[in-house]
Amino acid sequence: MLYGWTMSDSELDEFSAGQREKSVTLRIELAGVAEVLRELFNLLEQYAPTWYTEEHHNRAVAALRVLEESRRVGKAEAARSQKAG
Repeated sequence: MLYGWTMSDSELDEFSAGQREKSVTLRIELAGVAEVLRELFNLLEQYAPTWYTEEHHNRAVAALRVLEESRRVGKAEAARSQKAG
């Protein structure tokens, strides 16, 4: 017995359901964050304030790429878990 504790099937199912709920909630929150960042990026690009440097632009583009990659990974994981379940 590893670490001296075990989970019953119902406890494991409950835990798995809780993890899925957290995962869905996180993906929804991430989508909201990505939308806000995209809106801010578009405004900065459109109005180009004097303080908005190329470095700011590059950092924003990199952040958007990270969010897009996270979204793609999340979708792939969701598709895999639906096939398994």
